[in-house]
Amino acid sequence: MELEEMKSLWEDMSQKVDQQKILTDQLILDMTKERFDTKMRSISIPESITALICFAAVIYIISNFNSLDIWYLQLTGIFAIIACLVLPVLSLKSIQKMKSVHISKSTFKETVAAYAKGKAKFMQIQKTSFYASFLVLIALVIVFGKIMKGIDVFTMTEKLNWLVPSGIGVLFIFSQWVLKKYKKATDSANNILKELEE
Repeated sequence: MELEEMKSLWEDMSQKVDQQKILTDQLILDMTKERFDTKMRSISIPESITALICFAAVIYIISNFNSLDIWYLQLTGIFAIIACLVLPVLSLKSIQKMKSVHISKSTFKETVAAYAKGKAKFMQIQKTSFYASFLVLIALVIVFGKIMKGIDVFTMTEKLNWLVPSGIGVLFIFSQWVLKKYKKATDSANNILKELEE
């Protein structure tokens, strides 16, 4: 074999190795993106369902707002409407910010930094929603009690002494579980992105 032939073979092999590395890197990026998207879906699907329920509650309250015939019931209804609109929208926007991280278009540091910023905002909104949900629960009990049963909760508190504490207890346990689940999913997504560095 002559030197020129060996040189040509060596260049061909070098090109094939480079092409293989490019294909492998692209495959790793694609798999990472798919795993990341799966983690984001585990957050976005439940939040989307919750948002739809909140929006349905808003439509129901607005369509029956005339049943809230006393000023404090109307004020409670307005608070419930605003809370059921604002909290889900903020949550969905923060999820969208986390999902919009471009794994293949940015550097590793930019990707992790953008995700960390979105994750921090999402978790802050979830903590705010956690505390606000207790007020929203009470407001919804008051509003739906009046709309559905004609009960003014403010004047019939002795019949509801067990309902509000038990509802708050269930909400507390459920909210803690959801927060832990979201924290685990966001941490897992963060770890998926960090694997790109290795």
